[in-house]
Amino acid sequence: MAPEATDPEFLRHVFEHTEVVRKPLAGIIAGYHVLPYILVGPQHDRPDRSVEVRGRIRVSPKLVITPGRDGPTYGELFGETELMDRTLAFRVFSFRYASRVSLLSEDLRIQRQDRDSEGHVERVLEELAKREVINTGVIVSPDVRFYPVSIDRFIREILDQEFRD
Repeated sequence: MAPEATDPEFLRHVFEHTEVVRKPLAGIIAGYHVLPYILVGPQHDRPDRSVEVRGRIRVSPKLVITPGRDGPTYGELFGETELMDRTLAFRVFSFRYASRVSLLSEDLRIQRQDRDSEGHVERVLEELAKREVINTGVIVSPDVRFYPVSIDRFIREILDQEFRD
């Protein structure tokens, strides 16, 4: 395991320097669906080349939890009586994670690319525009070895957009 994997400051750096270049135009729908993404970043050992991660995030329907009349209240459950709202809304996200760089599956594909990450992102954006794909996010990660951190950033931006509307 890379020593950076246990360094919270490094992981914060990856999170903060992840750039969501393109958000899906379709947004998160009320029901269960799949949110495709393409993540690109430089290869760790060869920064002049890039790695592309294509995957899908499975998104649950919006779940609303309210305390039952006979059950405990949120204040009793969480030890909070002033801040906690009477209903909590949330979603469940799941995506595949692979520790190795060569993987092909239905939900995740990781491939090394011969061009630099900036040039590869341009090619990905052109491909999506040409095919008129509107439901796929494009993410640039500063370190693809920790792409789940970048996926987390992507999900948070999507959620900020959804709950702001």
